[in-house]
Amino acid sequence: MANEAAWLKEPKANVEIGPAQMYTPGPGDVLVKVESIGFNSIDAKIQKYSALPISYPAILGVSFAGVVEEVGPAVTSVKLGDRVVVSKFPGGGNSYSAFQKYALARESCLAKLDRSTAFDDASAAITNLATIVAALSIQMGLQRPPLSGKAEPNGKRVLIMGAHRAVAGHRKTVEEHNPSYIIDHTLPHEKLISELKSHGPYDAVFDAIGTPPVTAVLVAMFGEKGGSYHTTLPPMGDEQIPTNVERIFASYTALLDKDENEDVRKWFFEQYVPKGLANGQIVPSSIIKKENGLRSVQEVLDSVLSITGKRFVVNPQN
Repeated sequence: MANEAAWLKEPKANVEIGPAQMYTPGPGDVLVKVESIGFNSIDAKIQKYSALPISYPAILGVSFAGVVEEVGPAVTSVKLGDRVVVSKFPGGGNSYSAFQKYALARESCLAKLDRSTAFDDASAAITNLATIVAALSIQMGLQRPPLSGKAEPNGKRVLIMGAHRAVAGHRKTVEEHNPSYIIDHTLPHEKLISELKSHGPYDAVFDAIGTPPVTAVLVAMFGEKGGSYHTTLPPMGDEQIPTNVERIFASYTALLDKDENEDVRKWFFEQYVPKGLANGQIVPSSIIKKENGLRSVQEVLDSVLSITGKRFVVNPQN
């Protein structure tokens, strides 16, 4: 049994396939045989734009699903052979990253899967869920979604920028999530700003994309009154943000790991993810599966920012 990984050896380089350490799980750790890597746009943004500071050589990838190979001391929630889906341990190094055949997972950052849940569905669905739950439930203080059925209206008006990265082409997919209203981001700029303003004021605004063009749209929407919003990326250097607009960034998955947020973390990994995947409450986007194992990683990284409405997955064991 040997490990292999897709290594990013320096900033903005292509990944290279090479040997990786076979890890021994420590206290609170689980060794997972990775059966499905779920790709996230942040992986490509880190590789291509150095969007977040990392150390090199690096193994990227924040979510994966697979089978428990070994459990470390004091691990009680899973055992050898269990099927799990994992969100990377915040602050974890290469050993916890997804782009490899075997990876470590923190017991606190994994969900045990029902036998009916496909690995690919799980790895594709969890890629953004941890971030979204931490941002909306912890950072923004919004009500948690139900484990089944539709949430009752509570009078809160929330704007999600980038709820789907291409509304015009995938409106039906967005409608399946029962939004109150959908605004097409491809509208001419002035029309888009007018549409956004007409549905406000908002109790909360969340930017799920985080790039400078979206920042510019939100700044224009807030106008002279100003306002604040939460976003998924730190500043990239090209934003023009007036003093009356507050752009709030946090490492959202790290929030889940804080002791004071243990109730949200346990609800997310022990209830929301496994039950939501099993009962259809959590529905992954349409999946594109690449068949050449780790050799497909660079191909996916080259595509993930331009192909919308899809989730890429790879089985590194192939």
